[in-house]
Amino acid sequence: MPAETISVKGFKLQDTPPIYFTAISGKWLLQRTTPSWRIEDPEKGFQRIVRETRAREIALAVLDQGRTFPNAIVLATNVANFEDKDFAIKIPHSVRFLVVDGQHRLWAQKFSGFNAEYACLIHMGLSEIEMARLFLEINDNQKRVPSSLRWDLVRLVRPDDDPFAIASVDIVYLLATEEESPLFQRIDLTGEQSEILLKQGSLAPDIRKLLTPKYPLNKLSFEQQYNIISQYFISIKELDRDSWGTPASSFYKARVLRALLRLMPDLINHQKIAPELITYNHFLSYLKKIDVKSLDPDVIRLAQGSAGMKAIYDQMKKQTLGK
Repeated sequence: MPAETISVKGFKLQDTPPIYFTAISGKWLLQRTTPSWRIEDPEKGFQRIVRETRAREIALAVLDQGRTFPNAIVLATNVANFEDKDFAIKIPHSVRFLVVDGQHRLWAQKFSGFNAEYACLIHMGLSEIEMARLFLEINDNQKRVPSSLRWDLVRLVRPDDDPFAIASVDIVYLLATEEESPLFQRIDLTGEQSEILLKQGSLAPDIRKLLTPKYPLNKLSFEQQYNIISQYFISIKELDRDSWGTPASSFYKARVLRALLRLMPDLINHQKIAPELITYNHFLSYLKKIDVKSLDPDVIRLAQGSAGMKAIYDQMKKQTLGK
């Protein structure tokens, strides 16, 4: 009968919270790790978070030379403790680790025949939210976390210092999961679903901005904020109902939707009624004035960065509200 655990060299670095320092076989570790606890398919998760070219370069320069890495990778697990004695640690084969830091170093093992020993710092007994917090603390200080994944982690961590970010990701989540929403199952929340064109990382920053004190939605309740944003997307969908949600749609494109979100406060302020009373028909009366030809994919594709976004916004504002 095969053993239920693997014995590795190591020791408990601290008791509270428990952290182990150990050395683990790269090939064994790779089968039991995920780059995000939020991503169901570990291999796809690695493929989306790390750059394969960089991982292959690491494999060639380090692993294929029979060397290992001088610095430890950081792991986290929800397992409370491992059995340890005399500088040996027993780790269950069923364990699942989150790679908090060192994703490229570990993924390099996939491209090398040399089975390296990886020095590991393992944070024990963490909940999903605590793992997300640790991931953000380490990775935000070192390199850019994929945008959609970072916003999805914000929904879990719920940082006290940014209530607008929390409200924006909650709104995006409802837009993606409520069946009556015009964006139901049409927003990729983590950035791992290539078949979904619209990413949370594209919408959340502009929705967050709408909720800040400078804009008319700020004084509304969360339910009212979600309702008016949902009504706005319903009106956009009405402009392009036959193609909505497909690459053929003129309006279902990240840059176009971002520009439309920037236009939303102007349309609200132009109304003669309270924001909470505005429906999709009020928005539609303005949005139907947009010239679809001006949203030609080749034109939009040339609009890069904030300057490009402003050009799209200015054009839509002129078409809907005049000079």
